[in-house]
Amino acid sequence: SLLQESESSDTMSEEEVISVIKDRKDEKEDNDQRDENKEVYDRGWGWCVVAACFLCNMVNDGIAYSFGVIMEPMRADLGVGVGSISLVGGVLAGVTMLTGPLAAAFVNRFGSRTTCIVGSIISSAAIFASSYSTSLIHLLITYGVLAGFGLGFVYIPAVVAVGEYFREKLSLATGICVCGSGAGTFLVAPLTSLL
Repeated sequence: SLLQESESSDTMSEEEVISVIKDRKDEKEDNDQRDENKEVYDRGWGWCVVAACFLCNMVNDGIAYSFGVIMEPMRADLGVGVGSISLVGGVLAGVTMLTGPLAAAFVNRFGSRTTCIVGSIISSAAIFASSYSTSLIHLLITYGVLAGFGLGFVYIPAVVAVGEYFREKLSLATGICVCGSGAGTFLVAPLTSLL
């Protein structure tokens, strides 16, 4: 119909008509794409992702903030001072946060799920290896550096992944996700003291 209107009116050239038709076609495709995306966002699977990210944050910060509970037994076991053993917890927290740019690059390249899985494998192996530490340097490398690196690879996707599934309820979903940090701080320390 637009072509007929343009043919009857001498004010538009053929190139202008083609341009208008392409613009309307692009606009229709954009609207169709938005309608398809609307169906994906703010739905059931997104809430499963929120629950998973909540648990990732709970474990991540639970491990980081419960270090004070295990600090005294480790200090006594290794025979080092409080300042030396405190360095391990500080390195863990620092490496976790310093890993952010590298973890973000991995998220961009491989996706949130793969990055989180790789981080959980690295941190689990490092924490397991740290249980066999016989010296401060070994504990510093396994628990501080390697576990911190792995936890950094879990932390970034756990925050970013929620944004991939929500638009209208993004603030609520992100808020629930980061509540895992508080839950981890509250729950993991008493569980750690039982071990």
